[in-house]
Amino acid sequence: MTAALPRDGDAPRARAKLAKKWTYLLSSRAFVPLTNRDLERHLLGFVERLCAGVGGEAPAHRVGREVGVALVDLDCATPDCLQCTVEVVGRGLLAMGGSRERVATAVAALAAGFVERVRAVTLAQQEQLGRSLHRAMRQAQVELEVVRAHHDVVEGHTSTGIATTDPRARVVRVNAALGRIVDRAPGALAGTSLFDLAHPAERDGIRADYAQLTRGGTTSITQPRKLLRADGETAWVTLTLSPLRRHEGGDRVVVLAEDATDVNLLQGQLNHQALHDVLTRLPNRQFFTSRLEQALRTADPDTGVTVFHLDLDGFSAVTGGLGREVGDHLLKVAAARLEEVVAEESAMVARFGFDEFAILVENSPSTPDVVTTARRINDRLAEPVDVRGGRIACTARIGVVHRPPRHASPEDLLDSAHLALRRAKGGGRRWELADPVRDRLDRRVLGLAATLPGAWEGGEVVVRYQPLVALEDERLVAAEPRLRWDHPELGEVPHERCFALAEDIGLVVPLGTWALRAACAQARSWRELGRDLPVRVSLAHAQATDPDLVAVVRSALADDGLPPGSLWLGVPADVVLGDGEAADGLRALADAGVGVEADGFTAAPADLTRVAGSPARAVRMSRPLTDRPEPLVARVLADLTAVVREAGVGVSVTGVATPAQARWWRDAGADTACGPLYGPAGPPEDLGPRSNT
Repeated sequence: MTAALPRDGDAPRARAKLAKKWTYLLSSRAFVPLTNRDLERHLLGFVERLCAGVGGEAPAHRVGREVGVALVDLDCATPDCLQCTVEVVGRGLLAMGGSRERVATAVAALAAGFVERVRAVTLAQQEQLGRSLHRAMRQAQVELEVVRAHHDVVEGHTSTGIATTDPRARVVRVNAALGRIVDRAPGALAGTSLFDLAHPAERDGIRADYAQLTRGGTTSITQPRKLLRADGETAWVTLTLSPLRRHEGGDRVVVLAEDATDVNLLQGQLNHQALHDVLTRLPNRQFFTSRLEQALRTADPDTGVTVFHLDLDGFSAVTGGLGREVGDHLLKVAAARLEEVVAEESAMVARFGFDEFAILVENSPSTPDVVTTARRINDRLAEPVDVRGGRIACTARIGVVHRPPRHASPEDLLDSAHLALRRAKGGGRRWELADPVRDRLDRRVLGLAATLPGAWEGGEVVVRYQPLVALEDERLVAAEPRLRWDHPELGEVPHERCFALAEDIGLVVPLGTWALRAACAQARSWRELGRDLPVRVSLAHAQATDPDLVAVVRSALADDGLPPGSLWLGVPADVVLGDGEAADGLRALADAGVGVEADGFTAAPADLTRVAGSPARAVRMSRPLTDRPEPLVARVLADLTAVVREAGVGVSVTGVATPAQARWWRDAGADTACGPLYGPAGPPEDLGPRSNT
């Protein structure tokens, strides 16, 4: 048992305090590879052992020596550690009441044990170091022999030219590969100056590289250089100069010459491929843009430049019906013909991708006008091409930017040409001239279309409800959901515009499905309030022909617990009166009780013959027929309405704006109507029953 110094009650606290102080001083004066907690735990054990020695329970000199040895084993082996230990332990043991004689004996023994252990460890380390040095020398000799053998193999069999020169570039040693690169025998190169092997245009540069190496400013220099072959031809190499500094025998420079002649040829081919279309060999969009940027700066200010952006008509039908191989052949023919059209002009023809081409013409006084050039392009493209025993031909829609300002950017010009091309395709015209005003309008529309998904996700697109009334007594019979986009800058974007934008970006089906589900949820809310008000949802063409429409409608009804009669679907007339799968799906919904109506009904003879057998229970007259007609037209409309009603199909009209129009359509036999007369689309709580007027 360890004796308490001097009072049994305070001894543990005093020993712990001494160990903590010892830990703090050791860790602050030297690096100890232990955490403070682990170090304090070890030192507390040393303190207890020293207290036992000082207290007479164990020989003080033996305990002190053991603690000194253990301290070194803890890696506390620096003079600072010993000095710190002697000071803190000696004072601490005396402060706890130990006799000076026994404390001095213990501390002296600790120092002796510490020094003896340090000496033993040092001797062991020296012995180990000596063995390690001996092994390292032997290993170095073996590795040197391996390196020499490896160097000989590499130098003799590599395709890289290797030479060793003195600081003045005289060749001291050379391998066979360098001889092959410069077409000389390796033996003939010994003593030759590397400067003499260099192309005259490169000699000053290589001299500068050697000067830089001899000044010690760098470890190596790598540069593309040209050497002279024995036949006077140029050999392209990547030349690396690396100094080999030695203490005896002078410095040397190692020269590595990697033959880059084939690489340069390949690089040229890759550069060409990066700037040209692989199929047609025409410049690509990147090359065209660079050329356009240059032409804008250098073209004659009086005549300027003209950019044509072309899109081949019906190319997808060619590839889809006749195969990709025929499509590729047609593209090659079209490329060649476009080059023929502008062969006499300073022009570039490029392929932008798939079936899109572009032409840049740097105009001159003799350049044909835009109308003539556009006509020539289509006339030449329209000439038949013989393929697989048949003949095909193509034409193009063209967007034109004529004589743009010189400060315009190529990107803006190409955007304008693309917008003009879109307008030509949308308007059914062969070509369209860029117009800055219309460009701004088109960009605004496209910008709206691009931001619509984010606006929808952010809650800016909401559903409002328009009343549908019975013309007989103006009783509210259904509510029509209408989308409204509360745009932060443009204000309210109406339903028709929202769906048109959605169709442009392929969002119309998910957006329409969302509106349908929202309408069903609203119908459920009305039913929960005791109000049975059906909702009439107008479907876009893409939504009406969506193969998943039947499943979507059934799911929406089931999720909201609605009877099928609470949902009416307004379907484009050509779909509901057709014979395809979409009509079959609508017939299944109608058989289940969902109301199906034909939107945009034109009362054409073909529609009249099909309406009776279709799933439509009502037709909605197209908007141009809702205005009050002239007497002859009125009679025709009344007769057609009567024919539709005789087939058991109801008639609905839109856009009713005045009481006179409402009376006329009511007298003509129409059943329901909507329009400004009955109020705009608004929140669901604004819909209320209408009284007879």
